Amino acid sequence: MARLRRRESLASWAKRMGVTVPTLMNMEAGEPSVSIGIYLTALYLIGKDLTVGDLAAPEHDTGAIELHVREAMELGRTRARDARIAAETRKLRQQASQDK
Repeated sequence: MARLRRRESLASWAKRMGVTVPTLMNMEAGEPSVSIGIYLTALYLIGKDLTVGDLAAPEHDTGAIELHVREAMELGRTRARDARIAAETRKLRQQASQDK
């Protein structure tokens, strides 16, 4: 779409990218065999290459963030359960020592 909006032909865009016209056509069709480097070159030509680093930035990795939240919640539940058990154990020990 960016190539078309810039009114560039397949041949001129392919030349600027350093690829063949069929490779560019495959890229534009979303063929999985096209290397990531070719996509990055296309992003460079339209001035979007600087945003690529954000794709894998940890602060944007919602899957990992959700996993950490779930782990923290489970840790909180475990600590709360352990605290309840410890309190009940102390209470039972106190009652046992008072009954003697």
